[in-house]
Amino acid sequence: MLTKATANPDAKTVHRDHRLRAVYRRELQESVRFSALVIAAGIAVSAVYYLLTEPDNGLLYAAVNFPLVAAGLTAAAIVRRKGRRYVVPLGMATGLLPAAATALSIVLIGHLQLIAIATSGFVAIAFAIFIPLQRRDHLVWLVLVNAVFFGITSPTLASSTNPSQPSALVFSAVLATVLSIGANEVQLRRRREMDRQLLAVRGLYSRMKEHEIDLRRQDEFLFMQQETLVVQQAELLRLNEELENIARLDPLTGLGNRLRLNEDLAQVAARIERSGGAVGLLLMDLDRFKRLNDCSGHLAGDAALRGVADVLRKTSRLGDGLYRYGGEEFLVILHDCDASVLRMAGQRYITAMEAAGMPHPDNPPYGVVTASAGATELSRLNCTDIDAALHDSDEALYLAKANGRNRLEIQLPSDPADVVPLDQQRAAS
Repeated sequence: MLTKATANPDAKTVHRDHRLRAVYRRELQESVRFSALVIAAGIAVSAVYYLLTEPDNGLLYAAVNFPLVAAGLTAAAIVRRKGRRYVVPLGMATGLLPAAATALSIVLIGHLQLIAIATSGFVAIAFAIFIPLQRRDHLVWLVLVNAVFFGITSPTLASSTNPSQPSALVFSAVLATVLSIGANEVQLRRRREMDRQLLAVRGLYSRMKEHEIDLRRQDEFLFMQQETLVVQQAELLRLNEELENIARLDPLTGLGNRLRLNEDLAQVAARIERSGGAVGLLLMDLDRFKRLNDCSGHLAGDAALRGVADVLRKTSRLGDGLYRYGGEEFLVILHDCDASVLRMAGQRYITAMEAAGMPHPDNPPYGVVTASAGATELSRLNCTDIDAALHDSDEALYLAKANGRNRLEIQLPSDPADVVPLDQQRAAS
């Protein structure tokens, strides 16, 4: 998680970060293990060398240094197993080993005292470089290493015949301490700078992850929006289709209206012109329907119209088109119905209308709702002029009215030149 401290790390943040402390201890563990092995090998090599070159004190020097070699190997083994838990005290103990070996060489090999004094100064500096401890731990180690060093060499320096030797040793120790502190500070600063950079990189990585999460959330949101738009678009298409259907239906009867009739007639005419065949056009008008409205009211008239629509649905074949043509006029498109079967198909509707028994007292002598119908055939002879076919149906309907109502009359297709438009014909009547 990105925080203000991670984005702009300071020394306190670096010190408190447990992951950085774990990395520091892991690196310190490797440094202590490597240094312990190197120190043990160096002490062993120097012991063998003095054993061969110093026959008087070489054996004693080798015997005294053997425990130091064993201590270095033991420290390397422990720090490898126990790891980070004891890495700081083991590192401090490892740093004491070369100081003890140097002090023993001053005590046991007299002519090497000056070389040993000069060498002792490098121990503290090398320790600060190879085993960089925290400031407090490093100061504790300096106190311990000086105590061990001067504790071993004090009897020798007290009996020394060279008066400058003690002051040289003290000067060397002070100089080595100062240089060790400086080297340790340089290492700590370098370490802190690396930790700051690591935290900064971690903060940058965290920002990238957060940005990636934000982008993923935005993608999910956009995907959801897209899904919502798809659903809404599908719903809109469904509603548009439903509105188109509603716009083509008569609201009272639920049958097709004039718009649907015109579209269906155009399709039927195109199919006949292309492939042949014939359909029947049955135009029906309810007998004396105005009297029903005047005597029983418009609600009764509306109920009668809905009843007529139900009769048409029950009587029609699958695929026949049912339409409300006008106020009390209905039109049926009888598919695959030529002149030979047109009368039988049309009469079925007339008979079903009377058999429904919808009351109509002012329609003598039947007393129920009846209909007069005119039919014609729509074929290749007249499919290019639908008005002519409708004119023929209308002429047949007027003939049925004139011949007593509740009957069907059929009109054969007329010559297109003799057709009078329906509007003029109705206006004239």
